Amino acid sequence: MRSAGLILLLLLGAPVYAASLESLVSPGPMSAAHADQEEQCGACHALFSKSTQTTLCLDCHEAIAGDMARQEGFHGTGGRLEGTECRSCHSEHQGRDADIVGLVPEAFDHALTGFALTGGHADASCQDCHQSGEPFREASADCASCHQSDDPHLGNLGSDCAGCHDTGDWSQHSFDHQRSTDFALTGGHGGLACVACHAGQVYEQTPTECAACHALDDVHRGERGSDCAACHNESDWTDARFDHEGETGFRLQGAHADLSCAACHLDAMSLAEPPTECAGCHSTDDVHLGQRGDQCDACHDQSRWQTEFDHAAETGFALTGRHGELACDDCHRGNLDDPLPTECDGCHQQDDPHAGGLVSCRDCHDTRDWTGSLRFDHEFTAFPLLGMHRFAACEQCHLNLVFHETAAGCNDCHAQDDVHDGSLGTDCEGCHSPAGWERWQFDHGRQTDFALTGAHADLACAGCHAPGARDALDISTTCASCHASDDVHNGSFGGQCDRCHTADSFSELRGTF
Repeated sequence: MRSAGLILLLLLGAPVYAASLESLVSPGPMSAAHADQEEQCGACHALFSKSTQTTLCLDCHEAIAGDMARQEGFHGTGGRLEGTECRSCHSEHQGRDADIVGLVPEAFDHALTGFALTGGHADASCQDCHQSGEPFREASADCASCHQSDDPHLGNLGSDCAGCHDTGDWSQHSFDHQRSTDFALTGGHGGLACVACHAGQVYEQTPTECAACHALDDVHRGERGSDCAACHNESDWTDARFDHEGETGFRLQGAHADLSCAACHLDAMSLAEPPTECAGCHSTDDVHLGQRGDQCDACHDQSRWQTEFDHAAETGFALTGRHGELACDDCHRGNLDDPLPTECDGCHQQDDPHAGGLVSCRDCHDTRDWTGSLRFDHEFTAFPLLGMHRFAACEQCHLNLVFHETAAGCNDCHAQDDVHDGSLGTDCEGCHSPAGWERWQFDHGRQTDFALTGAHADLACAGCHAPGARDALDISTTCASCHASDDVHNGSFGGQCDRCHTADSFSELRGTF
């Protein structure tokens, strides 16, 4: 009986004894996180069964058990820790200050959590996302949880930021506007910021009609309807593809092709049928003041306003030289049909420096240059230009350009150059040549019947012809008229000295006495 009672006592007290025994064999104090279970070994250990220890851990750490079941987070991602005992990484009974987690932040591969640190996240510190005192696993992987204050959409596009943005550059996005909204951003729309169309970050029910956004830009003020795309494209608002000829019957060519619509369609483009006659638009530009009618295209074309009028064929008066540069109204002061003179003096009478003294301007001038292309030939006048006269300018002789009044006598131009002071008359060409004033020749014997012989040949003209004397040419040819003071005979032998004396020497006598 005593043996049976002892056995029963041992069996009934076995759990108590076992617990006390485990306490006695504890390897050391537990960490601060598990300090409450230090006296309850069964919370973490099953008696005589190490295989159930991980199950007991997960029973307590339900969140981690859930991660493993869902294969999420550090412990569950990819099922990589399935079958692994918790104690293989987390050791206990090493004291209250022991670090049973064993995390080394610098060496931790964050990709093992299912959230790889890429782009801007790679430079973030742990504290930027993991709040102090909170378990790491409780940090949300949702973008909005960290970036809500950075959200320019104010939450209107939800919290799936990664649907458009990536971690590389927050300002860049990969939103496919065409696929997501059926409205492709092409042309000028492609470079717009989102808020240009989505004011106030309102994205739902944004209109797609042109007029909804461009009403203020509509130069037609709505009078052309809301189908802007019928004429305009998204690349350039001003580049219209309206078929003007097909729609209106008026082809835009020449200078008209470069005009803006508003140049002809005034009043906000509402004028449906502007005039098609030239005068309808160009009456204020009409230099003819309506005197040529409204058929401007009879002379003008649409490429340039300058006329293509064939003046020679239509009037018989070709516009050559400087005439070709004139504007029509330089000659046509009144009606273009009024007859105009075709002779030079009909237009240039007031410009005539010859005061009408010449017969025809065309004899000397042409239309190229009034003064620079003279073709007058002086040889066909009564005074051909010989010698130095050929190099004289016209105005040296023709002082007033009334050419036919100019005197032709030498003395008329050279009176002040006459060293004889008029004493030898005005027949300068009798001695002088137009080749040069100093080039002269006078045959005294032939022209005066008094040959200069002997000592007379060496005399200067003034030796006999007193300068300035009125009778300088009309002098006696008798010897005594010049040599009376040299006559040793005192006139007793008369005035014909050459009967005895020679012209070679006064002392030389003729013959023998």
